Amino acid sequence: MTGKAISFNSSRGGTGKTIMAVNLAALFANEGRNVILIELDFRAPSIFHIFKEAVKETPTYWVNDYLNSRCKPGDFLIDVHNIFNTKGKLSLGCANPSIYAIEDMVRKSRLWEANALKKLFNLKDFSFSNLGADICIYDTSPGIQYSSLNAIISSDLIVFVSSSDSIELEGVGSILKEFDDVFRNKTFIVLNKVFPETDCWSNDKDKEYARQISKDFKVPVIGLIPCYCDILKANRNQLLTFTKPNHPFVMKLEEISQKIVSGW
Repeated sequence: MTGKAISFNSSRGGTGKTIMAVNLAALFANEGRNVILIELDFRAPSIFHIFKEAVKETPTYWVNDYLNSRCKPGDFLIDVHNIFNTKGKLSLGCANPSIYAIEDMVRKSRLWEANALKKLFNLKDFSFSNLGADICIYDTSPGIQYSSLNAIISSDLIVFVSSSDSIELEGVGSILKEFDDVFRNKTFIVLNKVFPETDCWSNDKDKEYARQISKDFKVPVIGLIPCYCDILKANRNQLLTFTKPNHPFVMKLEEISQKIVSGW
């Protein structure tokens, strides 16, 4: 159950994909696994801001620099497990949040993206073989950008995060259908912000809704998470795994993490 790359994707922004990826990475590290969290959302990078208070210093290199052949695979990684006292190692690779860097990544050619895919496979091999990682987690751009496809192609598992919004689910269905050969047999769906916390569904209704979505999309649903108002109002820099380990949201993520592991 080691040496797996997991990408987190969504059909559009605002699904909670990044918060889920970050907190699951922290959960896995707390369980004693060695985790590397790589940000591949170059259009709206946020992982550096989420960890900024803990890391404090601006990285010397970013993921962008590795993909642009300006540094080696391990050069852009930041070790944070000592800061959070996780049982396993937790390392970050952040995308450069500057406007210049975002504009630069948006203009990349298809040839560059093809080379970037090779670099992602090399990074994956280096992480498992040289750094002793058990899990690599990729946080991707919403929708299907070349960077998202590169992450998905190089992943062993894909977690699609969506709300229950009909338009958003239609987008998920379109992507899964269009790229069936890429997603087939290695994709899970997590439904986030499905209903208000104050109007929780019964277990039977939960299961029936999950079964229906799984049947419609031919992809297993491994989690339904309510909309927690306190999380929506909270500072996004909060790492709930560390600050609120007993929050129902974190407990839901723990259930999802176990299903991901059992799916290996």
